[in-house]
Amino acid sequence: MVSKWKELRLDEVTELIVDCPHSTPKWTDEGIVVLRSNNIKNGRLDVSSPSYTDQDGYEKRVKRAVPQAGDLVLTREAPMGEVCQIPEGLKCCLGQRMVLIRVKEEIIDSKYLLYTLQSPYLQYQISWNEGTGTTVSNIRIPNIKAFQIPTPPIAEQKAIAHILGSLDNKIEFNRQMNETVEAMAQALFKSWFVDFDPVIDNALLKGKAIPEPLKQRVELRQAQLDSGKAKTHSEINSLFPSEFEFTEELGWIPRAWRAGDLGEYVDVKRGGSPRPIQDYLAPEGLHWVKISDATASNSRFIVSTKQFIKPEGLKKTTLLKRGALILSNSATPGLPKFLDIDACIHDGWLHFPKKETLTDFYLYQLFLVIRKELLMQGNGSVFTNLKTDILKNHTTVIPSVDILDYFDALITPMHKKMHSIQLNSDSLAKLRDTLLPKLMSGELRIADAEKLVAEGI
Repeated sequence: MVSKWKELRLDEVTELIVDCPHSTPKWTDEGIVVLRSNNIKNGRLDVSSPSYTDQDGYEKRVKRAVPQAGDLVLTREAPMGEVCQIPEGLKCCLGQRMVLIRVKEEIIDSKYLLYTLQSPYLQYQISWNEGTGTTVSNIRIPNIKAFQIPTPPIAEQKAIAHILGSLDNKIEFNRQMNETVEAMAQALFKSWFVDFDPVIDNALLKGKAIPEPLKQRVELRQAQLDSGKAKTHSEINSLFPSEFEFTEELGWIPRAWRAGDLGEYVDVKRGGSPRPIQDYLAPEGLHWVKISDATASNSRFIVSTKQFIKPEGLKKTTLLKRGALILSNSATPGLPKFLDIDACIHDGWLHFPKKETLTDFYLYQLFLVIRKELLMQGNGSVFTNLKTDILKNHTTVIPSVDILDYFDALITPMHKKMHSIQLNSDSLAKLRDTLLPKLMSGELRIADAEKLVAEGI
């Protein structure tokens, strides 16, 4: 990259570049957050599923430096080169394989450095050993200190950070919107097909006897209705029965519904992999879906893949059309996604070419509900692979077709809204990634970038 800005070594623009302790933290169920590599992705810190240590464990891990708001954290390996900024109000310490970076504020803006470290120019420095020209599996501290950082005047840095930050703020807002809509869809599924709220409502209204094992749920539902936190819907409730019946497989379920194994209603198939896969990978071709493509997506959709395979590999894999529902069965098993592209899936994925009664929308929400149950063995340990038979033999409730059709009718606009939001976020991310190297190099003026951002948002 040719830059009009002077370049300084990272250790010239920072107060601290501190390696993490090379020991496993003392894990606890609650306490002080320990940052782990899987908490850092795409420039963002996500501690929605945190890991903890106690005060003693924290003090052992902050002997070299106490993380502060505004500090940056860079992962050294597995994955390598992910970076985030520590927010206000978070007391935390570093796990393994990461580095704490604190800037000299009079020289460089922390948010600007956050974006710089994500740029192609710095990611190249991170991932390649310039002495040998080979890819490295981890970053050594001396190499980190020697990173070359384009360093415009501080006012220019802050303007660049503001421009890119405005795009990230919109992307984050979109993510939260999608989470909200996703939660609404899951709440609807749970209300109808797990808690059987409409059946309880009908039974209460008609004075029908409700089985004793459901008493606690009935009391909770009655409290929700009395407080106004829940409401009955006559059109919806008319589709549901007003009584329960006992089944050996699932206990009490709505009358006239069935209990059945998923394999009776859904054709469960595995994808396939041409081998050796390295012989079939190509710069372009058929989209090749990896588990990492799913975990990198913060919505229900897979809109792109990082890898492609040659067309000649098609005979040994499975090509699915856009809109297909898939479920991971390895690495991060039990994760459902909808394809937003035509793509090939390997044998770490399950798909469902034929379905009787049950729909993709029903299955997607069901997989989220039963994921933990599917992954637990009888001894309480977690599967690293979700075997096909486990899914086929899972017993679930089978509602009537009318109810499933109504459920799909309610979920469809939610699904479309989440898709629209995701496409907007992808467009904003592409704009951000396009602007980043041009702003860093000084190729693009601030005023021109602000205009592009205004048009993009």
